[in-house]
Amino acid sequence: MKLRTLIALGAVSLGLFGYTLCQLSGREGARERLAQVAEASKKQPGDRPPPLPRSELDARDDRDALAVSLRSRLERALEAPEELPPLPAPDDRRGAETAFEVVMSKIEGLADKGNRLSKRGRKRLYRAANDAFAALSDHLDARNPQDLAALEEAHVRLKVMLREIDAQPPGS
Repeated sequence: MKLRTLIALGAVSLGLFGYTLCQLSGREGARERLAQVAEASKKQPGDRPPPLPRSELDARDDRDALAVSLRSRLERALEAPEELPPLPAPDDRRGAETAFEVVMSKIEGLADKGNRLSKRGRKRLYRAANDAFAALSDHLDARNPQDLAALEEAHVRLKVMLREIDAQPPGS
């Protein structure tokens, strides 16, 4: 291969990699925020600009990034030769909800495709689903009627989908 072709392919690869990183970072509107900061610093030259409020878009981007990370970890845990905890314990309600959705979407995807899992895979998926539900129940307030309804709906969904893929408690 010619040197020029190799350099051109390398430049294109680096460009695509940089573009992908920019798209995955989810920093839409960063130029607007930078313009706001610059404008605020012009108005008050000696003062630091106030921190910008965190928008719903940033929260959604964080949730999407968490979901991608959890999906990846779940896939590795399901295929790993040794028994690993499928997902990390979430620190907050948003993390617990995201973890539960990731596990349930995996189960629903398997049920829709009709894919059969090995016994080990069903056992690990059962554990991941129950761990995610337990974390969700820890972060929801059962005294709040909306949270209680969400928890009951999640439990019914969990039972139905685990039955759908024939995942049962270990030892059954």
